Amino acid sequence: MLKSGILPNVVGLNMIVDGACRVDDINLAEKIVKNIEPMTEGLVSPNAVTYNSLINGYCKIGKPEIAEAMLCKMTGMGLEPNIRTYATLIDGYSRNGFLEEAFRLCDNMVEKGLIPNSVVYNSVIHWLYMEEDISGVSFLLSNMMENHISTDKFTHSIITKGLCRNGNINEALKFHKWVMEKSLVNDAFSHNILINYLCRSKSISGAKQVLCNMFVRGLIPDIVTYGTMIDGYCKAGKMESALKVYTDMFKVEKNANLVILNSILDGLCKEESVKVASSLVDEMIRSKNYDVITFNTLLNGYCRVGNFKEAFLLFTKMRKGGVFVNKVTYNIMINFLCKVGLFKHARNLLSVMVSEGMNPDIVTYTTLLTKLSDKSSSEEVVELHDDLVLKGVIPHSLTYATIVSPHIRDTHA
Repeated sequence: MLKSGILPNVVGLNMIVDGACRVDDINLAEKIVKNIEPMTEGLVSPNAVTYNSLINGYCKIGKPEIAEAMLCKMTGMGLEPNIRTYATLIDGYSRNGFLEEAFRLCDNMVEKGLIPNSVVYNSVIHWLYMEEDISGVSFLLSNMMENHISTDKFTHSIITKGLCRNGNINEALKFHKWVMEKSLVNDAFSHNILINYLCRSKSISGAKQVLCNMFVRGLIPDIVTYGTMIDGYCKAGKMESALKVYTDMFKVEKNANLVILNSILDGLCKEESVKVASSLVDEMIRSKNYDVITFNTLLNGYCRVGNFKEAFLLFTKMRKGGVFVNKVTYNIMINFLCKVGLFKHARNLLSVMVSEGMNPDIVTYTTLLTKLSDKSSSEEVVELHDDLVLKGVIPHSLTYATIVSPHIRDTHA
């Protein structure tokens, strides 16, 4: 390197080490650090930034204990770790389930005169909620207040999400109200978390109230807010409300994303408003905003209302029109054919599915055997079961016990 006239420096070293750690080649990174001084004849030595990269690299691959060994090596060389060093290591221990070690390092920081900031606390709080350790969260929050460390929007979001995830939605609402009253944070993100979990728990009225509160507080809902509310209304079968929110959204957001459109489409099909759903798909095609879920949803809608003609036309259009057809597509059609008693056609479609490189799955297995068992001989049921198993399907235990097993006994009677 020196013979080539290239003057090495620690900035270049840190870039290389960080790059190796980013691609998880920690062995290369450590080898470079180990050999840099002899290679450069002592002109370049690793610094705190170098070791921070190594610590981050080891934490990324789930080895926080080796990362801490790097911390010890670093301090042994007279290099002082900073808050970022500890934050990385504490997060590494926390995400790998070693929360006691994370707490120990927090104490070590204080002993060394480094006060953990909100980034450090947020990481531990997040993983405490993942472990459902509510008392640990309370302890850390008290610790933050004692040390006059301000919480931020990420702290509030983590706490809100943690409470919701653990089923304490009412506590999350109380906490959110307290945060709003104290004017600690006022953004769409924390409201979106509540709306999402309220919709998941089928409390649409609660989600609507949070949305109304956003307007009262002068917040403009974003695409995530609208999408979550629309999906919640659709899943609750309240399509009129979903379409109203969809219309309101266009006053703020001019474009609906694919997830929102597919949610509306699914809701329309479940309400058996297939004609409206078909018009929506036509509009999505014109705007080139669709995917296989779009077509599978409409296909299922046609099958739901028993419109075999439109279902078959759409299925043919999908296969010949360049739209990706997947297992879900075939399972929808196989289920429909079985439902209307066209078992031979269902078996033929299974053969087409396999010929196109798609092996049947547990849904195919259960659909075919459940529908076939009442209408066919025991020999046919057992033959189909064996054929599906040979194609790699692992039988569903309940289906096998209640449907296949009795037919096997009959064939040996």
